[in-house]
Amino acid sequence: MATVHLPDETRRDEPTALRVTGLPPDTVVTVESRATAWFDGTGTADLQFRADGDGVVDTAERAPVDGDYDGLAPTGWLWAPSETDGPGGGRPTGDASDPTVTVTVRVGGDVVAETETIRRRAAGGVTHERVETARVVGDLFEPAGDGPHPGVVALHGSAGRPLRGVAAALASRGYATLAVQYFGDPAPLPDALAGVPVETVDDAARHLRERPAVGESVALFGRSKGAELALVTVARRSWPATVVAVAPTQYRWQALDGGETPRSSWTDDGDPLPFVPFRAAPGETDDGATVFRDTYADSRERVSPDRLADARIDAAAVDAPALLVAGGDDQMWPSATDAEALADAGTTVETRQYSDAGHGIGLPHAPPTTATVAGGLALGGTPAANARAADHWPVVCDHLASTLE
Repeated sequence: MATVHLPDETRRDEPTALRVTGLPPDTVVTVESRATAWFDGTGTADLQFRADGDGVVDTAERAPVDGDYDGLAPTGWLWAPSETDGPGGGRPTGDASDPTVTVTVRVGGDVVAETETIRRRAAGGVTHERVETARVVGDLFEPAGDGPHPGVVALHGSAGRPLRGVAAALASRGYATLAVQYFGDPAPLPDALAGVPVETVDDAARHLRERPAVGESVALFGRSKGAELALVTVARRSWPATVVAVAPTQYRWQALDGGETPRSSWTDDGDPLPFVPFRAAPGETDDGATVFRDTYADSRERVSPDRLADARIDAAAVDAPALLVAGGDDQMWPSATDAEALADAGTTVETRQYSDAGHGIGLPHAPPTTATVAGGLALGGTPAANARAADHWPVVCDHLASTLE
């Protein structure tokens, strides 16, 4: 009888190779992984591997001969699930889930081994507290122990969902992380991503520092529009110790859902910050998904140079170490070229780029079913390319470790 070698549970951001022993030597076997609770249904992947002469399949050493990804990928069995039976087409249930992954191994159609493993969002001892004050809304994840722990303010994108998965993963690595919600319900948040005060970020950092187990050093982590907000903040404030921006932009942009009259996404001390207005229509993929990259790329060509310059985020004013992560096939906005421009203009800015990945670079080792299209919007890349961009995560963690006290 064959045996699947996997721990009973691991953390979501931990790379975990799959090893099967006791197989017929030099035989092609089918490895099926089924991820439940990650989706609104069940995501399934079928991979075929050829066992070596000792009857072993090790995904850290062998690529599949057929299946949902090509080439060597130790965690491909985790992120490959792409066919789903959920009523919503396999959309993820959210960052808060602890998915169970069932692995079944077949030889000639017969099941020869099966096991389950749970992917925990957080390490043991990490605490989660919902925060709803007059000035701060979000989810706070604190590491085990008395601290003081360095802090991180995590800023979500235009979907409006707090980055709970990121916060849990960072708390597991020793950072007290507040996943802020900066628009939408509940009050007193702005209804839409329009006119959001930069002071919202200041208040979140202050809330962290007031916690007994949190030290003075606080970093910013932002994704997509949250990356824009993080960079706007660090260019205008001295308190951020460091910043990580995933899928960034070099400009402040017109508000989303801000009404008929164009307005800024951000305010500071009550004043709207200069922005680039939308002056171009989005494109469309062959499959009918909306390509907003065309709007962002073409609009900047249709405003005056002075207005464009006024809306540019001042990278030269960024004193804190900054890490920018971007995909070269980002179809939401041109984050890779913008990251390069920010790095060229700033003395403390470095980039990490993935040429074939899109806008959907997220936490590693998770099924990227909706990573190329979400809600009818083209994000770019391919599921495999976005998943292989998982190696940005240890770079992010190393950056925080080297820049936070």
